[in-house]
Amino acid sequence: MMWIVIFIMVLHGLIHLMGGLDELGLIEIQELSGETLIPLPGYLHSFLGVLWFIAVALFILSAVALATRRPWWKRITAIAVIVSQVLIILWWPDAKAGTVANALLILAIVMRSPRR
Repeated sequence: MMWIVIFIMVLHGLIHLMGGLDELGLIEIQELSGETLIPLPGYLHSFLGVLWFIAVALFILSAVALATRRPWWKRITAIAVIVSQVLIILWWPDAKAGTVANALLILAIVMRSPRR
C-alpha cells in the first residue's frame, strides 16, 4: 500500500511539472488550454507558474519521506495537497482530475494516522 501512495505522489508531482512548464511558457502543451476560473493578471501567472514547481518539489519530498519512513511525511503531503488543490481550482477546466489524486493522498494520511 505504501508504494502505491508513493507512486501517486510522484506521478501527481510530475503532472504538476507540466502545469509549471506550460504556465511559465517554457514549453507549450497542446492539451492544456490555460484557462482559469477567474481572470488572472499577467504577473500572477508567473508567480503561480513557480507555485506549480513548488508543488512538484513538495510531492517528491513527501514521496521520499514516506519511502524512508520519516514521521513528517504527512505534514509535507498535506501542504503539497493544499498547494495542489489551490492550483487545480484556479485551472479547473484543465486540472480538475488532480482532485482525485489529492483526495487519495488525504485518505492515505488519515489511514496512516494513529488511532486514539
